Amino acid sequence: MPLNKQYIIGVDGGGTKTRVVIGTKKGNILAFMDGGGTNIKSTPFHEVRQQIQQLLDSLILKIGATKSDISTVFLCVAGGDRQEDIKRWKAWIAPMFPSASCKVTITVTNDAVAALTSGTFTREGLVVIAGTGSIVYAVQQNSISRMGGWGYLLGDEGSGYYIGQEALRTITRQYDACGLYEDAFSKAVLERLALTNPTEIITLIYEQSQPRICISSIARTVLLLATQNNEIAKRLVDRAVTHLVQLLQMMFRKEPQVKKFPIVTCGGLFENQYFAQCFQAKLQQSTIDNQIIQPEVPPAIGAFINGLFSEGIPMTKALQQTVKETWMSVKKSNGGI
Repeated sequence: MPLNKQYIIGVDGGGTKTRVVIGTKKGNILAFMDGGGTNIKSTPFHEVRQQIQQLLDSLILKIGATKSDISTVFLCVAGGDRQEDIKRWKAWIAPMFPSASCKVTITVTNDAVAALTSGTFTREGLVVIAGTGSIVYAVQQNSISRMGGWGYLLGDEGSGYYIGQEALRTITRQYDACGLYEDAFSKAVLERLALTNPTEIITLIYEQSQPRICISSIARTVLLLATQNNEIAKRLVDRAVTHLVQLLQMMFRKEPQVKKFPIVTCGGLFENQYFAQCFQAKLQQSTIDNQIIQPEVPPAIGAFINGLFSEGIPMTKALQQTVKETWMSVKKSNGGI
């Protein structure tokens, strides 16, 4: 491979946000960019393709590089372990590097792989993702097993969408039964949605272009209410973490050899301290005592690290430290985003 091919790009594509990072083969993170969601099961194909192409073009331009400087693009995207989706992604990325001098190695896998590696800096362990959606993965050297992750129409219990949906159901059921919606919980959720009463929920949700994202956003309000000791909100959070622990227990029955693997927690819900503490408390109640890892770097860095692995570059302690330090530097220079 030509010596000028010195950069690796990592992509973490989720339901509501996509982050791309670029760095050197020595582990120096140089830049990152954020964009909208790239889950092709909830966003039209043409929008996802346009989004990822714009992000990659802008990222390469940001460091003053050219496409012929890129050696690997490692994509960890929602649904990236399905063969039909892998083909789509490669078909979108490959035309960006059409000439022989621009030829790159393109790898596509699930976003859980990025999440795992961001915590363990390896390719082995358990990862529990609770963001817009939810899933549990067991990653071993030669295999990946999943539990959950069936999407918002069929599953995603314990996710932001689940919490938001349950919040709306709580309000609408109470309104049907009693005609009431002046309690603190209902008022806060309706205010979050800029609504005056529950009868406006149908129009808001069913006329949304992306109702999944709108409903998921309600989880932030529920978590805030839970920290304020609102009983309804606390019950919804408890149900959510219970579902996630049940997914883990199902994984242990399916793959008993992973019972002692470290558990990496990732996704927007785990960024909330109350939610993370509730999850850990539920694990203890279920006598699950695995090491819990809250990543120091975001999943996009995990994707970048997998790009290093794919080029046969081992993860030494020195390399790990370089990745962490340069990421923090780049993050700080971008306002700590």
